[in-house]
Amino acid sequence: MKALARSGAVPTLIGFSVLWLLLDCAAGVLGSVRGESGLIVCALVILAAITCERVLSRRSVGEAIAVLGLRGTSPGVLLWALSLSTALLAYFPIFAATTGAKLGILPGAMQLAVGIFAQGGIAEEVVFRGFVFRRFREARTFRRAALWSAVPFVAVHLLLLLHLDSVIALTSLVLAVSMSFPLAWLFERGGGSVFAPALLHGVVQAGIKLTVAGDHHAHLALGWIALCATVPWLLFLLPTSKPASEDASAAF
Repeated sequence: MKALARSGAVPTLIGFSVLWLLLDCAAGVLGSVRGESGLIVCALVILAAITCERVLSRRSVGEAIAVLGLRGTSPGVLLWALSLSTALLAYFPIFAATTGAKLGILPGAMQLAVGIFAQGGIAEEVVFRGFVFRRFREARTFRRAALWSAVPFVAVHLLLLLHLDSVIALTSLVLAVSMSFPLAWLFERGGGSVFAPALLHGVVQAGIKLTVAGDHHAHLALGWIALCATVPWLLFLLPTSKPASEDASAAF
């Protein structure tokens, strides 16, 4: 515990607990399983994150908004997130063609997608990358900060074991661990902005939540989880234009 206190991890984990409980409880109370009230949940989380940052770091509102990642990102990094998201989404027509499954989209999918992007993309990335990863990264290498920030990310995903099929829940847990690193890469290479990782994170959630596959849904979900857990790691193969000491892939 003393080591945790000296590392500055305790305030960060306390702040994370507050933010995650708010996100989870707000989504539960509002029934926002698929982003139905995602915009409201997102607004509440952002306000709480700004408050936590001000209390813990004594920053102004403007400074808190910036360090939490609610600022512009590198167009190139955003393009990589978009390209990767597009490539991942190609999985669904390929799955349908190879299995003969008839896939559909939930009614109101466009509105739900906006909610998922706000709740599962921006709000979660503000918590996990803008708050947790960024605070750990201040005194650590990219790898160590990503590992530290993966711990609470995995902890909250353990709750999936309570209401999902055990195989789906465990593979989702593996996905949570694996995705922590590419999402942190997008955050750091994007200049500390949450928008590129939020795009990828939102697509990973929306892709399976908004698709109807009938009896094929379990197999569709397992394939999607496996793909999302592996393909984003290709980001670490991209060339870097930054000095090795400053670059996410080099620090890893």
